[in-house]
Amino acid sequence: MSGTKFEVVKFDGIGNFGLWQTRVKDLLAQQGILKALRPQRPASMDDEDWEEPQQHATGTIRICLADKIMYHVMNLKSPGRNMEETRDPIYVQIHNE
Repeated sequence: MSGTKFEVVKFDGIGNFGLWQTRVKDLLAQQGILKALRPQRPASMDDEDWEEPQQHATGTIRICLADKIMYHVMNLKSPGRNMEETRDPIYVQIHNE
């Protein structure tokens, strides 16, 4: 049985961020790593176990970003920061270019 393939249109700063965000969260849920968006690790996980889904989610989010957007978030380590906290600065910077 083959794995299911999901495609998410890369966010380029012009499209609908809310729709893109929902699709990426759905993708993370399908991968079983949606919990990686939580700001703090669950008490049931140790730091080492928490790091792997964090890295996987961060990579998945970056793959779903256009190059001009990823450039601004490529050094962030937290998937939540990649998706949530960079939205407004990205919009401001892109629309002022």
